[in-house]
Amino acid sequence: MATNQPHQEEKKHGEGAAHHGVGRYALIWALLLFFTALTIITGRLDLGSANIFIAMAIAITKATLVVLFFMHMWEMGGVNRMVFVVSLLFVGVLILGVFGDLVVRLPVTLPNGGPIHAGQTAESHSE
Repeated sequence: MATNQPHQEEKKHGEGAAHHGVGRYALIWALLLFFTALTIITGRLDLGSANIFIAMAIAITKATLVVLFFMHMWEMGGVNRMVFVVSLLFVGVLILGVFGDLVVRLPVTLPNGGPIHAGQTAESHSE
């Protein structure tokens, strides 16, 4: 009877875990590589004010893939998913707070709206 106890313990711990093939992880890895290449490509483009939104969308997509599949949030339920969703909402509130602060600031306090205007360089301003 003592020899069956470790086997029963392993069976008890392994019941909730689903076994996934390598193909699923390879697909997610390939998607992460694609989004990394997309990050590099869009980072070199000048898309104006859309740069930050595109970069954040790509980063959120990559983080979601990692959390859902490599951290096994896809199989979890209940409280774990609720904590994940609440943390995403918290990050969204923080990001909105930063952008909201930038909207109400005076142009002089912003890096691009300072004493040197966009078309003027530092050398021509000092002369």
